[in-house]
Amino acid sequence: MTALSKIRLRYFALWGLLFLCLMLGVESALGLNLPDRVVGWTLAILTLTGWLGQAVWRHRLDLSALFGPFPTDPSAWGTVLVGVLALDLLAEAEFHLLLPWLEQVSPWLADRYLKNAVSLTGTTEYLRAAGSAVIVAPLVEEFFVRGLMYQRWACAWNRPVLALLVTSVLFALPHGHVINAFILGVVAILVYVETRSLWAPIGMHAIGNAITVFGGLPMEAGFELATGGTSSGVVVGWLSLIVSGLLLAWLLRRCWGALYEPLPYIEHEQRSEEISNGEEAPDDKTAVADRA
Repeated sequence: MTALSKIRLRYFALWGLLFLCLMLGVESALGLNLPDRVVGWTLAILTLTGWLGQAVWRHRLDLSALFGPFPTDPSAWGTVLVGVLALDLLAEAEFHLLLPWLEQVSPWLADRYLKNAVSLTGTTEYLRAAGSAVIVAPLVEEFFVRGLMYQRWACAWNRPVLALLVTSVLFALPHGHVINAFILGVVAILVYVETRSLWAPIGMHAIGNAITVFGGLPMEAGFELATGGTSSGVVVGWLSLIVSGLLLAWLLRRCWGALYEPLPYIEHEQRSEEISNGEEAPDDKTAVADRA
């Protein structure tokens, strides 16, 4: 029986409640007044560490099987870059098309959409943003949401599409840019099951966040160069949406079938057991070639 069928995600909330009580007690006893962002990230990391520790110790969760091998096939990283470009173009379309409409019909939704926007003015702020958004967030979010949450529910329900949708919705809700975050969740799962490595969505998430933190891709200048003139925000928005849609359709066509293959964790866990039993296991390039 695989460890995925033994772990219980609902216990994660209990660990979170435990560490929240401890943090509030320590903060009150020491008279501290920590920023909400610091409290949130500290609570998330402590909760994940505590829950993960008991899962590894009690249920023998194999972390190497969860992460999988680092992708060495260029096509895997090509898929990652397509995902990055599709999501960045979608964000550009949201900014030029959705945000102006929200400002007219529901200003509070527009403010919520912009809640994750950052204005960095110094080296320290850039380093802090790079550390949290480019390193910590991709590792923690991909590990828990795609590595654990998606695979646990896909294993328990035997409905990978339902698990994909539920985990993507739950991932998107805390974000201000809900639509883009939901699509990111879907694409990250597709990239994970296609490449069989959690390092691929981690890389995609990190590259996308780095682009956002350091100013984004020069989409408007690129469209102006392509069209030979000055493009309005609406034109840039629609062109971005069309190109993003085409790239997302390509990703769906390429990766959708992998949803119905054995989960990456189960595949890597079985391969590890075969190797430990002295049986020869196919390498990753052979497995990718067989799926193609």
